[in-house]
Amino acid sequence: MNGFERISQTLAGQATDRVPVMLHNFMFAARDAGMTMQEFRSDPKNMAKAFIDASRKYGLDGILTDMDTALEAHALGAKIHSPDDLPAKVIVPAANDLDEVIELADAEKLKTNERIQIYLDAIRLIHQETAGELFLRGNADQGTFSVAAAVYGLTNLMIDLTDAKKEEKIFRLLERCYEVHLAFHLMVKDAGADMTSFGDSMASPDLISPKMYRKFAAPFQKRLASDLAKRGIQTVCHICGKTDLILKEIAENHFAGVEIDYKTNLSAVAETMKNVSVVFGIIDPSGVFCRGRQADVVSATQTVLQQFPDGGLVIGAGCALPAETPADNIRAFVQTVRESEKLKTKS
Repeated sequence: MNGFERISQTLAGQATDRVPVMLHNFMFAARDAGMTMQEFRSDPKNMAKAFIDASRKYGLDGILTDMDTALEAHALGAKIHSPDDLPAKVIVPAANDLDEVIELADAEKLKTNERIQIYLDAIRLIHQETAGELFLRGNADQGTFSVAAAVYGLTNLMIDLTDAKKEEKIFRLLERCYEVHLAFHLMVKDAGADMTSFGDSMASPDLISPKMYRKFAAPFQKRLASDLAKRGIQTVCHICGKTDLILKEIAENHFAGVEIDYKTNLSAVAETMKNVSVVFGIIDPSGVFCRGRQADVVSATQTVLQQFPDGGLVIGAGCALPAETPADNIRAFVQTVRESEKLKTKS
């Protein structure tokens, strides 16, 4: 059984020979390939090579493509800063006027953005070389609420969420951002991804209340899962931080997969998502993978595996691995998963 088959069958609720492994490793993959982030993100051939080489070198079952968290926002007019060896990030919103930013949120702009075209070309190249061998999860940047925060400005959005007089316009902005975000999922899938994914970390309880999540973020997440499913597209929802307070609501969105951060209670995740969504993650990318010892990686991996004795897991980091993550820690992670299955088979 190869990686594509292993993850495909896990998503279908079918038995596999072992738990699949996948890592959110774009920064590590670039560094491991000897590339700066600028070299990685400016050439689709470089990006594809880094992802493919890292997956094959470390024995991963799939590739999770990512470039940064500013693709959609940049296409809509936000200004970004692109350090030579760090991911690009939004530094100035597209507009500080709510009416203006609503007009700027146009899905057609995705088609002409050079950065997005580079990213899609990389997905096409990866698909051409690895189709049927490695499972390809194409990240579609940021979810509706997070795109709105990026193009309007997080401070502006947070203030206006508390102003009842602006609620109608806030929902208009979210509607426009939803159209942009859905369009990007379709573009990523059309480029060759086996499934899509997205991050909506501005909707985390670390930033907004569960009440605000239910009102302003969850409806668009649920709609996305439904609209994609109608098109035969599976997706993974990632929300950073401690999501215990909204786990039930996330489950009710019925995503094919949910990527959970290490801060969230592991047993609660396993119980809530069982037979609902496949769990991706949930190991600490910085404290364990990057700064931990190999023994820490082994222990954390075993702890996660023990919570999912019946499957429903694609194990990895709960968020993006730092570039400086030790290669031996990744090897220890993959080896632990493989050895755990051998022990399970013997027993």
